[in-house]
Amino acid sequence: MSHLGELEMTVLEYVWEHGESDVKSAHRAFGEERGITHNTVQSTFKRLWTKKLLSRHKKGHAYIYSQRVDRRELTELLVGELVAETDMHVALEAFVNLADRAGAGTLDALEALIAAKRQASDESQ
Repeated sequence: MSHLGELEMTVLEYVWEHGESDVKSAHRAFGEERGITHNTVQSTFKRLWTKKLLSRHKKGHAYIYSQRVDRRELTELLVGELVAETDMHVALEAFVNLADRAGAGTLDALEALIAAKRQASDESQ
C-alpha cells in the first residue's frame, strides 16, 4: 500500500462521509471542480479496491464502492508499514517527539491510551 496519494485520500474521505458511492456521484462531487476526468476518479476507486481499502459490488452497469477500513484502521496500516521499515525504538521516539510538539495535552492523551491498553491487557490475561 505504501503511500496514498492526495486523490486517493480524497476518495476515501468521500466514501467515509457518504457511505456507499458510485464513481459518477463522486466525480460530480469533487472531480469536476478539480478538472479531472471520470476515468481518473474511476481508476482511483479501482486502485483503492485493489489495495483492499474499499469494497465493491455491481449494481446495474456500475460498481458501488464502500469502505473496507475506517480512518483508525487506515492510520494503523500506514503507521505499521512505516514502523516495519525502521527500528521500533526509533519509530516510537519519533512518535513521542511528534506528540510532544503537538502539546502537553497530546502527551497526556498518549499516556492515558498507554495506561488503558496496559489495563486491558492485564485484564485479558
